[in-house]
Amino acid sequence: MQRQQVFAQLKPPCIQLLHVTATLAQSPNGRKDLVEALSKLHNILQTVAAKPAAIDSRLAEYVFVPISQVLRISQAVPVRALELCLECISVLLRTGWAGSLAPELSGQLLILFTFMAKPSSTESGVAASSEELQTLALKCTTELFNQASGTVQGKQQLTATANIPALGESVLVVLECLTDAKSNSVRLQAAAVIAALVTAVEDKDALANFLPRITSSLTKILTPSSTNRPSFRVLERGLDIMSILFLRLLGDQAIRDLPKTSPEASKDGEKTVRSVSWLQATASQIKIALGNVLKLRNHDKTEVRQALLRLCTTIIQECRTSLADCVGMVVETMVILAGRGGPHDTVEDDLRMMLATDEKLSDLLRERLHGWIISLPRLMQSKNDTGRRQVIHQISTTLRLFNEDQVLLDDLLAENLRDGVSAVFKDSKDTESIVEATPTTAIDQQLIPGAPRSESFEDLRFRLKGQDDTMKEFKVLLSELAKSDSAVTITQELVNGLDFGTQESRLATLWISVNLLREAMTLNPSIDDFVDFGGSNPQEELLDNLYAHSLTILSPQDTTSTLPWHFQALALEVLALQASRYKIEFRPELTETLYPVLHCLGSANPSLRNHAITCLNIIADSCGYASASELVIANVDYIVNAVGLRLSYGDVSPQAPQVLLMMMRLCGPSLLPYLDDLVGSIFGALERYHGYPKLVELLFAVLKGMAEEGVKAPQLALPSTSSSSPPPTPSHKDILQQLQDLESRARQQDEDLEDLPRGAFPQQPWTAQSLSDEAFDPSSSIPEPDAPPDEQSQPPPKDEPPPPPAPATFSLLLKISSQTQHYLPSTSPSLRTSLLSLLQTTIPALAKHENSFLPLINELWPVLLPRLEDNEAYIVANTLDVVALLCEYAGAFMRSRIEGAWDVLKRLYRRTAQRAGQAGGLRQRHSTPTRLAELSTITGSGRSTASSLSSPTPHLLGVYTATPTKMLWEALVRFLSKVARYVPISDELFDEVLDMLESVLDEPEVKEALEKRNKDAVWLRLYRRSRDAAGEEGGLVREVKGVEAGWGFVRV
Repeated sequence: MQRQQVFAQLKPPCIQLLHVTATLAQSPNGRKDLVEALSKLHNILQTVAAKPAAIDSRLAEYVFVPISQVLRISQAVPVRALELCLECISVLLRTGWAGSLAPELSGQLLILFTFMAKPSSTESGVAASSEELQTLALKCTTELFNQASGTVQGKQQLTATANIPALGESVLVVLECLTDAKSNSVRLQAAAVIAALVTAVEDKDALANFLPRITSSLTKILTPSSTNRPSFRVLERGLDIMSILFLRLLGDQAIRDLPKTSPEASKDGEKTVRSVSWLQATASQIKIALGNVLKLRNHDKTEVRQALLRLCTTIIQECRTSLADCVGMVVETMVILAGRGGPHDTVEDDLRMMLATDEKLSDLLRERLHGWIISLPRLMQSKNDTGRRQVIHQISTTLRLFNEDQVLLDDLLAENLRDGVSAVFKDSKDTESIVEATPTTAIDQQLIPGAPRSESFEDLRFRLKGQDDTMKEFKVLLSELAKSDSAVTITQELVNGLDFGTQESRLATLWISVNLLREAMTLNPSIDDFVDFGGSNPQEELLDNLYAHSLTILSPQDTTSTLPWHFQALALEVLALQASRYKIEFRPELTETLYPVLHCLGSANPSLRNHAITCLNIIADSCGYASASELVIANVDYIVNAVGLRLSYGDVSPQAPQVLLMMMRLCGPSLLPYLDDLVGSIFGALERYHGYPKLVELLFAVLKGMAEEGVKAPQLALPSTSSSSPPPTPSHKDILQQLQDLESRARQQDEDLEDLPRGAFPQQPWTAQSLSDEAFDPSSSIPEPDAPPDEQSQPPPKDEPPPPPAPATFSLLLKISSQTQHYLPSTSPSLRTSLLSLLQTTIPALAKHENSFLPLINELWPVLLPRLEDNEAYIVANTLDVVALLCEYAGAFMRSRIEGAWDVLKRLYRRTAQRAGQAGGLRQRHSTPTRLAELSTITGSGRSTASSLSSPTPHLLGVYTATPTKMLWEALVRFLSKVARYVPISDELFDEVLDMLESVLDEPEVKEALEKRNKDAVWLRLYRRSRDAAGEEGGLVREVKGVEAGWGFVRV
């Protein structure tokens, strides 16, 4: 019943297809109708084929009849019609003809598919061809071979004498598609055909006929080149085909009973007969082919490497006898591929088992290892990074394979390792100049509490990425070498040669020693770590030797020697390794190791700074400190002593001052009392090297850091309000009171002179009794020489000046501030700016002790005054701010100095006004003191013509003003405001200050400062400006802005 239903479904489209084919030439839409009929048939076939066993061989033959009619006129039908025909045949091969295809029809279909697979339409005998048509033809060929291999009769019929020409032609066409096709889909399907063919051909002698051509074609596509770039799926399928082919024809089981010579029947050349001579000739050609194919071991796709690994495993396990000459390079390839297949890779286990069961293979791999070690230095000098990494990987993997067996690791390995690593360091000798091109002037902030901690060292950075990858492979090699018993011996030989050879050789020796010893201590801890037998521990002895050598690198006696930064980085790693081993017992060593580590923090190389930070973190953790900052603070005395010694010995490297600056940031003001001698050493260095602006600037940056921390001391904390203010203006009552006091004091002095006795000059103070005695004898007042001391007169006690607050810190700040006078005339603008900023920091704290502050002003004034005429605007502005601070805290002491420098200030004001571009005509100002009693003189014609400042007065700055000019103007406003507020200058100068600041009198800060001196004068100046702005005449009352409510003035 089901067969009848299927037939009923297939009959209409088959009849329609026959009709369309028969009327194709007469119908104008025949080609279109043909494609539609074939599409309909194909869809029904797919629907029916979805049910198991729905189509049998008879139904397949019934469906094939109309399809064959279309194929007869293939030159007249479109390509799409041919593609649909092949798709329908493919369905029939999978269903109706599965295992029951007639031998005659099989041969015909093979010929048909071969013609359809040809890339050229002239060769295939069709109107046109396409990649899709080729792919479908190859797919049908694959299915045909699969159906033939399903039965014994099909396999025999495939290699029958009558079918050999067709089979040979088909193989040639398929191999041509495999090698020459541009489409990867065509190539992939062609590879599938060859795979099906190798499985379908049962006669090995017949298959041997195709071996040379198949191997040659596969080698062509599997050899990497710039012009041949098949997809990785094609490469994977090609390697699998080669594995199956070698297994069938060259396997140890397949060649067991081969005759020594070929029979006479093979002389006609029609058929190859396998023999020992054939095997020898074939093996030599296979070796050449494998030499090219095995280059795929460096392919970036895992699938390709896995397929190559399967090929190598097949050759090693199944073709050991026939391909004995290829075993060496195959084993080398497997060593390279080992460890690259992921966590579940079993290559190493398989290789290890092969080595354990095959002594010849083990000896062969040992010979290879020896050759790789010999060639290591030579390969390291090449520019091929891939080759360099590959040989290192081979050595490390081979050592890992022999970990259960003792391998001879003698002086040769140590020497060649050193030479190989030395070649890499020599190749990167320009790294230092590239990395250190970015200088730094500040200590890294990662030691500040709360910053993220790094407790593992980064790998040494090189100029090229390939060099980094090579060194990573070297580290893998050392980790494998550390597992052997010879690791300690090799490390001992390397440590003994740390001081010999070229710089690159010594660096390579140190690098290998450090990494090898660290891996050995991690992987193979000594039993002495757990049980003390009283003997020596070779690992500890080696570490102690490396530790002593590292201290000589970090604390060199010859400071002029310049070693690459890699030496110091490796020395830091040794210090961290030593600290990790001895834990809390390492604390006594901090006296020698802590400063050298901190010294590296001032390096210009960021990699070395990161190494130093990591080393500090490891040491702090090993010694029981919570953080690196706590470690530094707890051992501050060691560091201060070390810095002082370096400065005393004339070491002016930038690291020592930067370490000191970091110490102050971490410890705060509590450290400053201990730095008095250190400051003296810094001043000594400044005196010796004052001609080097960069060095002087760095040293003063440290001094500025001291000042910033010093002013944080509680005793020197700034008050909320200023302590200096100008004296109030005396009133008439005050003047009368002063005259009365003077008259009273004069009268009292006259009375005292009249009461004085007449006679010789007295020898002791007068008393009331001696003055009232009429018989007073001056000579009797001389004390006897033998009189007791308490009877002798003592001088009257004097009031001692109060000591400065926080004497140690105060004297340090005073000393630093005083030394700035020698460097303010420096030619370096940045140094002058730094010094002025330093003074701004220290002046408020130093003003706490007047007896020390006023002499300091006397010392600094001669060098501050010329800075008001400096060429740099920001330096002039900073100088004005410094002088303003002096005025604020010294008050009346600055009066004579301000008056003496007034001409300089006026010239500065004029220059600023001219640069602002806001200059107007000359403004006439009153030069006499303004008083409230003189307000009645303000009339339209009674303005004074005297002028104390004949200069243009800039009003508010324009929309755009140059930054230097704006900076100077703002500094002038601040300076003049503080002069008017704190310094009792003369009234004439105060009027000039009003002239200068008239444009900003409305600003609250300026107005408040000026009103502290003379509120009436400020009111008057505001009134005049308001009157001039309004320009009104007559008896109008106008209220002036800024004057108390209710006040007004009338012009008469």
